[in-house]
Amino acid sequence: MESSNQHTVPIFFIMGRPRSGTTLLSTLFDAHPNVKIPPEFPIMLPLYQKFRKVKDWDEQAIQSFVAFIFQHNVFIHRTLENLKIDREEFTANLMTLKHKGTIRDFLKKLNEQGFSLFPKQEILRIGDKNPVYSIYTERFLKIFPDARFICIIRDYRDNFVSMRKLSDLKLEAPILTLQVYRWRYVARLFLKCKKRHPEKFHIVRYEDLVSDKSAVLEELCRFIGIPFEPSVFDFYKKKEETFQTYDSPLVERVHGSLMNPINTGRMEQWKKELTPGEIRMADAVAGKYAGIFRYEQAEKGFNLRLWLKSRPMTIYGYLIFKLYVWGSYLPSGISLWLSVRLLVLVRTWHYFAVRKINRRDAEAQRQ
Repeated sequence: MESSNQHTVPIFFIMGRPRSGTTLLSTLFDAHPNVKIPPEFPIMLPLYQKFRKVKDWDEQAIQSFVAFIFQHNVFIHRTLENLKIDREEFTANLMTLKHKGTIRDFLKKLNEQGFSLFPKQEILRIGDKNPVYSIYTERFLKIFPDARFICIIRDYRDNFVSMRKLSDLKLEAPILTLQVYRWRYVARLFLKCKKRHPEKFHIVRYEDLVSDKSAVLEELCRFIGIPFEPSVFDFYKKKEETFQTYDSPLVERVHGSLMNPINTGRMEQWKKELTPGEIRMADAVAGKYAGIFRYEQAEKGFNLRLWLKSRPMTIYGYLIFKLYVWGSYLPSGISLWLSVRLLVLVRTWHYFAVRKINRRDAEAQRQ
């Protein structure tokens, strides 16, 4: 059974860097009988930018809203197909809000309509998880002033190691100084929001979640206002059904570890994967924020040599994030175009990395 008044149901957001545990959190909430949270599909901000000025949601406006979603049905490796939305049913659902809904209601309707493998009862909360939205946290707070935000932080070194293992997917350039700076940028943003709105923000460490899952999740359920349901930890029992439903090698490649019971096996991988020099550089870029989140550091204090060496990528990372944020205020078409064009670094890195690998392989064959 599901609530028929979904547009009145509160929404919450899971924010965090890619490879930080956001999918684990969203899977746990998706397994909850009172929560609807769809797979990643970051179209909410473009939709808001395009339709935020609509005052009267008549039939034409609703049809345009739906057409925009299905027109932009792919975001890098995230597709509308994963939400398994029936266009006619979705449109009919939106029509129930004709002349009385707001842009926020229609955005929530999209998340409500998303597919879930888990049985649902009355829906008490609607969730959203798209790691690319973390840098827009303040913007989403303005769009949804009554929303709750769960911000998850993972050890910046493990975060980088995980990102580097997926470098061939061209998600982000696996450059240590750039990735750790992005971690720092988001960590600082979460702390800023938490300080200004303590009742709306809850910050959780990935390591605490996997080490003490029941206590942490019970606290998160209390924070967003739903009953704690221990059965969500059985989510991994849907493993075969998940692979059959989302028939893509990317699912197993990117999220395969989530098809097992929660464990601490992905903690402190950096101790085996990173060199001492890489660890010192990561610690230097993370700076005081490593200590704030209780991560041990080999490199403490200011190091002028490491600071100078990290400047190019940290400056680049700051400017790119600012361009993304400023660009989100532009017309939706320009904003979407800009978001694609700003991936230039990862494409450039991948181009030269592939050339280097090809040269190395060619030399090995000659020998």
